[in-house]
Parts: sequence; C-alpha cells; structure tokens
Amino acid sequence: MHYDLLSLLDAHLAEMTALRHVLAAPRPVHPGERWAAAEQTLRSSERYVASVEAVLSPTAALRATPVPSSTQVLSPTAV
Repeated sequence: MHYDLLSLLDAHLAEMTALRHVLAAPRPVHPGERWAAAEQTLRSSERYVASVEAVLSPTAALRATPVPSSTQVLSPTAV
C-alpha cells in the first residue's frame, strides 16, 4: 500500500507541476485559458482523492492481506 500511495502522489504532483507551468507562463493567454487550467488542477485533485480513497478503503486492505503460508486452499473438487 505504501508504494501505491507514493506512486499516486508522484503522479499527482507531476500533473500539478505541469498545470502550474501553464498558469505561471509569462505570455499572452486566450480568455478563459488560466481559468481552465485552474479548473484542471481541481479535477486532478479530485482524481487523486478518489484514487487514495480506493487504496485506503477497507476492501482494498482485505485484498492486500496476504494469506498465511500455513493456510491450505481447497479446490471445489477436493471436498
């Protein structure tokens, strides 16, 4: 889970940095261009939150729980 969270954070920070460059660019812009870039930062943050919540959800924790090596899994035909 730790690796997943760091990967999500790295991707989010890279996207936010790229969007910051758009917002901070010292050049003439078209009407609404900076507003659109600011909105993209909001959408990026929303995606990041949803991704982190998916990793941290109780069902994700259950999926990540390793099965002890002493546990024997029986096939349906073994019963």
